[in-house]
This record gives sequence, C-alpha cells and structure tokens, in this order.
Amino acid sequence: MFKKIFLFSLGLAFLAGCNTKFSVNGEYVETPVVHFLLDQGEDYQFLKLNRTFLQEGNANEFAKQPELSNFENVVATITEIKDGSTLRTWTLEDTIIKNKKEGAFYGPEQKLYFFKVDSDDDNDKLREDAFYRLKIDIDNGNHIITGQTQLVGGVDITYPKPQLSLNFAEFDVPANGYRSTPITFSRSPDAGIFNLRIRFEYNEFIGSAYEKKSLIWSVGDITNSGITSSSATISADGEQFYQFVQNNIPVNPNVTKRTVSSFELILVGGSNDLYTYMLTNEPSSSLAQNKPTYSNVDGALGIFSSRVSVKQFKPGFTAPFTRALNENSTKELCNGQYTAALKFCSSIINDNGTSFYCN
Repeated sequence: MFKKIFLFSLGLAFLAGCNTKFSVNGEYVETPVVHFLLDQGEDYQFLKLNRTFLQEGNANEFAKQPELSNFENVVATITEIKDGSTLRTWTLEDTIIKNKKEGAFYGPEQKLYFFKVDSDDDNDKLREDAFYRLKIDIDNGNHIITGQTQLVGGVDITYPKPQLSLNFAEFDVPANGYRSTPITFSRSPDAGIFNLRIRFEYNEFIGSAYEKKSLIWSVGDITNSGITSSSATISADGEQFYQFVQNNIPVNPNVTKRTVSSFELILVGGSNDLYTYMLTNEPSSSLAQNKPTYSNVDGALGIFSSRVSVKQFKPGFTAPFTRALNENSTKELCNGQYTAALKFCSSIINDNGTSFYCN
C-alpha cells in the first residue's frame, strides 16, 4: 500500500549563555527527493532525483556543488500494469540538460533520468487505462523508493477548433476595444488544476534574412474545485496579449519587419496529487512554523504523479482562408497602440491592399 504522508516542521528556540558553543546541525539522515510527472502527451518522460545534504558552512555555496545533490548509482524503472498484468517496463537512462533556470542550486546543467515513448503512436504511447509503478534503487539497495500513479485522462480542447482564428481585437479598437478568445476544454475528475499557455511564433527579418523566434504567454490557471459541468473555460484576453508582446519583444531599429508564423494552444491538466503538492509548497505568509510538506512516495520525499499536455497548433495561414490570427487582430498587432513600434506586418496575400500588408 502506497501512502501519502504529511510531515510538519517544528520551530525550535535555542537559549545559550555567552560562552556556550553549539551546532545547529543535528544528526544527518540522507534523504532522496523525487520529482516525476508522467505525461502521455509527451515523448520523453523525465525524472529529477536529488538528495538532501548537510554541511558545516555556507549552505548557499554548497548548493552550487552538484556532487552534493546527485546520486552516482541509480537504477530506476517504470512498470505499466493493467488488470493485474505487466504490459511494459522501461529502465530510465541518465542525461545532462543545460537549460536549468538560474536559482539557489547548481545550473544551468543538471542531471535527469528519462525514458521515451511515442506520443503520436497509439500502440506506443502511455495508456490512460493502466497504472504505473515506480521503483528506484540507489547505491545497490541503500535507498529503495516506490510509488504508483494513474494518468490524467479525458482532457481535450473543444473550442476553438483548429481551423478557427484567435480573435483579440474589434474592427475599431479605439472605439470598440479588445476581445477575448474563450478556450474551452473537457475537464477530468482526475485533474486538480489546469493551466493554459499560448506559444506565439514569429519571423524576425533583418533585410532578406530572418530568424524564427517564439514567446510563451502564460494565460492563466483554473482549478477543478467548484466546477460541476463537464467542461471549463479559460479566456485569453486580447489586450493582455498585445501588452505581453510589447513587454517581451524589444524595439530594434535594425529589424526590417516581423510576421506571424504560428500560434499553439498548450493546455496542461495536473493530477489531484500534483495540485495538493503545489498548494503545500507555496510560500507561506504566516509566521506559524507548521507548514506541511506533502509526499506520495515511499522511501523518499517528493512526488510521483501525472499531468496531461494537450496542444492545438494553428499555422499563421493556410490557403485559401484559414489563419491563426483573424484580420482585425492582425491589424491591431501591426498598427495598434502597444505593438506598432515592433514593425509587424501581414504576409497573408488576402491582406493585400490593407494598411498592414508587408510591402
């Protein structure tokens, strides 16, 4: 039986005379820390495994040393089980990635463990009707970590359809204002929280040469709490979109023009366990020292759970009429109050003759 445990920290007060010497470091117990979320919408499944450490001295300096946080001898497996039968087993491989964001701990390189499935092949991708068992053996049995999870299923974007444009602006924005595009999706009781992001990809020209660039706009979150219908909606606010673009693309006098390449809706549904983990790890504004730490694995701290990523890709233009951003919204991107200085124009032949068509 796999259990979910809550550990509570205790506040300690030390009283000492002026000649008393003491160490705040108690007896050290090495503890693995696991972060592992399965996602049937992705090909690569990544496990992050570290350990707690205790050293005399400056903790900020020790945190920059990866050898203090990493284990050397790790064998990790995922077993897929349905109706009591083992279907597949994967042994994870280790890898080094170089995109870790700057923070208190070492980076930008970090060690991860992974296995690969094919999310486009129904015969190969992770199954929503199975459950998955994790086992990690560290240092030949010195630590044995176990856990199990099911996948988050039943999530899909129902509106807008792939062929429908995003609509962020009225015909006359000064007179009529901006619009919002509702992103509606089927929700799942397996999910505790949903997050919507939109990837905006554009071409940046300097003369005849161009570079493809992209931005990720975090639109918002919604929780399952209080939702009784089978679907939910997160609205992508038009004015916020143009402000986001303004704040994240610098004005560059060398740029000749910019054009829309594509948009991609990225909806992520996180499991109820993941939502609980997020809540208990939020920074506390309370002075009380009783904030819980949530863990659902045996033999370690951390989480083994799931999320699902659902994506909808919208090319900038598909002949004869389908476009990612509708005409009014394209005009506002090119000529509007927030983004006119960024030199966006439309390369869509249907816009030929408008004030925002690329010359």
